[in-house]
Amino acid sequence: MREPRHTPHPPETATDALYADVVFALPLDQTFTYEVPASLRERAAPGMRALAPMRERMATGYITALHPRTDLAPDKVRRLLDLPDEEPVFDAEMLALCRWMADYYCCSWGEALHCAVPAGLRSGGAKKAYRLVTERAGEGRLSERQAKIVAALYAKGPLTRVQLARAAGAQALSNTLMALVRRGLVVEEAAKEEGGVSIMTETWAVLVEDAVPDAAALEAMQRRAPKQAGVYLDLLHGAPERAASELYDKHRVDAGVLAALEKKGLIGRVQREIYRAPDMSAPSHAAEKFPLNPEQRRAFEALCAAGESREYRTFLLRGITGSGKTEVYLQAIERFLELGRDAIILVPEISLTPQTVGRFYARFNQSIAVLHSALSQGERYDEWRRARRGEVRIVVGARSAVFAPLPNLGIIVVDEEHDSSYKQGETPRYHARDVAIMRARRLGAVCVLGSATPSVESRHNTDLGKSERIELLTRATRGELPKVRLVNMREEAAESPGQVILSQALEQAVTERVAAGEQCILLLNRRGFAPYVLCPKCGWVAGCENCQVSLTYHSSGGVLRCHYCNAEAPKPGACARCGFRGLAYVGLGTQKAEDYLLRAFPGARVARMDADTTAGRGGHAKILGRFAAGEIDILIGTQMLAKGHDYPGVTLVGVINADSGLALPDFRAAEQTFQLLTQVAGRAGRGDRPGTVYIQTWHPLHYAVAAAAGHDYETFYATELEHRRKAGYPPFRRLAHFLIESEDPEVAEREGFRLRNLGQAILREGDFRGMEIVGPAPALIRRVNKKYRWNLALFSKSAGRINAAARRMRDDFAQGQHAKASLKLDLDPYGLY
Repeated sequence: MREPRHTPHPPETATDALYADVVFALPLDQTFTYEVPASLRERAAPGMRALAPMRERMATGYITALHPRTDLAPDKVRRLLDLPDEEPVFDAEMLALCRWMADYYCCSWGEALHCAVPAGLRSGGAKKAYRLVTERAGEGRLSERQAKIVAALYAKGPLTRVQLARAAGAQALSNTLMALVRRGLVVEEAAKEEGGVSIMTETWAVLVEDAVPDAAALEAMQRRAPKQAGVYLDLLHGAPERAASELYDKHRVDAGVLAALEKKGLIGRVQREIYRAPDMSAPSHAAEKFPLNPEQRRAFEALCAAGESREYRTFLLRGITGSGKTEVYLQAIERFLELGRDAIILVPEISLTPQTVGRFYARFNQSIAVLHSALSQGERYDEWRRARRGEVRIVVGARSAVFAPLPNLGIIVVDEEHDSSYKQGETPRYHARDVAIMRARRLGAVCVLGSATPSVESRHNTDLGKSERIELLTRATRGELPKVRLVNMREEAAESPGQVILSQALEQAVTERVAAGEQCILLLNRRGFAPYVLCPKCGWVAGCENCQVSLTYHSSGGVLRCHYCNAEAPKPGACARCGFRGLAYVGLGTQKAEDYLLRAFPGARVARMDADTTAGRGGHAKILGRFAAGEIDILIGTQMLAKGHDYPGVTLVGVINADSGLALPDFRAAEQTFQLLTQVAGRAGRGDRPGTVYIQTWHPLHYAVAAAAGHDYETFYATELEHRRKAGYPPFRRLAHFLIESEDPEVAEREGFRLRNLGQAILREGDFRGMEIVGPAPALIRRVNKKYRWNLALFSKSAGRINAAARRMRDDFAQGQHAKASLKLDLDPYGLY
């Protein structure tokens, strides 16, 4: 244990002392010991948030354990200042899960715990307040500075440092304050916590049943105060407790009427907690329960058998698009609820549409909570509290919903388990799929990983016997998988000079579908109008001042925008280098494609769905709602279109550029291309009419493209696995990624090579032999947001050894780390470039 720097308090007597181990959301692999003051001792418990002094400030941490004694000297132990909550925010199971996360992902326990609470509880810290001990105010001599502080505290009560600086001056404030604290004339206290959310309440009127007036008094009230009488008689003869807002609306009165009744002693007014509930609505047909086909029935029975035995098992449910995986989830969850077990359903953030949530809501009505980033902090906090209190049995949400505090969790479903959005981009860089598996293992629960295109790692785990594979290879409806046609764009370009947006075949197919009243989805995984602006005379390209990338032109607003740091610049009228005015807007984005579609199909209703059009609350829902209602004929958009949407009217899907991700220097590039193409192709033909898919590609023979066209996951998996085996990439070796950043390019490079040298020295030790370091090398986009970036990778066949080595490298690097450099560590990374 480590003690924080502190000013000691007089210790409690040895017989009644209690000490707390506390961790903070800081990159510190240690716990800190604090004394629990007598005023907090009855409430203190592991899992509670605690306000504590940390060096020269106050911070909110988490209690991990309580002890009756400590080995630390009394003058080395500071006291806790406050416990912000009435009960723990974590139970023993969640404390242990976050401890595992800290070990596995090389972060601190406090950082892992911090990400497992709703954003409203993640206070940015707390302020210190200083209070004068008035009974000791006359003791001893005071300097002029000390006297000013004492006078200010005497006149105004407890003050923060900022307030004291205004009242007494900022010069030497810290030293003067600490001197007064050491003398016992001033004490530190916890000021009000900042950055949190409050519990919402509403006023209720409650009838005082033993104060009912007689008939004459009631008659007099009706004559003299008819509005009061109307409200009172409603409470007397109806429900005796009513929300004030209900009474205001019904009787057209205001708070003054209730205040008058309360003053007469006839009613009481109380504040009762209410929840901020997110909007959840669904069409009536969403509640329909469909009969399971034989494949679905086998999957359902396997899941239920595991639930009934209350044993941990992980299943990989690979079902082709439209095979009815969601119906299996729904009916399995229904069975788990009958067994008294709760459920979590994880879906990619972008898939959390009203259509997705509504289906669960319609089937299970009020017994679900929703957790995702589109909710307000208050809504997320309330949904989290409903789950913790056992008021809901099901939680549907994105990545962070894996931490939902359901009291009797029995099944966790990770839908579209291959999706990269399950990987957290900031510390702790956890993968929700792996956390779900570990949580299920610890609870003796069932974990279901569902996908039409499982990740290579998950599929390989079934080969190793770590999980069980169940397959759904036919569509749940009578429809067949769509026919896929590859369009060789090299041949198309030879026949049609200039930029080709839609091939002749795809354009003809769109024309026919629109004429028939059917719907089309077109995928182009690049937003904006043109990826870069070029001067054809001198070759100048408009670039970002902060990043080593070109600026993308966005026709809406007429601005150039960086897609990495969000910097903006006005549309240039001329070349910044030579002054030439005939600039070229090169490349293709969704805005340019939308403009083309509006011109090519003047009678069609065209809409665009990308990060620009869906910005703001409910952006996705509005567009998809119009599409579901048949108000859009052609929907053009980025990869968010591929995420599990089910619209029976879609009979045509077109992929405008299938190759955009293949050239990325990432070992998952082929896998992600295959997954994207397969997923978006699966949007076609899900109703009664057959579907067709056109994939425009410059590489029709690439194994990822060819396998997607043939709906052939097994061939893709076998080919990709062999490539990974030869190169030594996951799943055959585990990978740790180090990213060194600095605004000084020489510092970034030098620190990258220093990290490599430290790593090589560590790997020469006996426990780490056989591991491999690759790099350092500059990142593909070398400069982002003014920082130069260098990559280094560490490979090992052993998960435990790579964790230990990565921690050693990180800690040794920190010992001599340049002040202008930073290091980020990511275990099992997604996106190395």
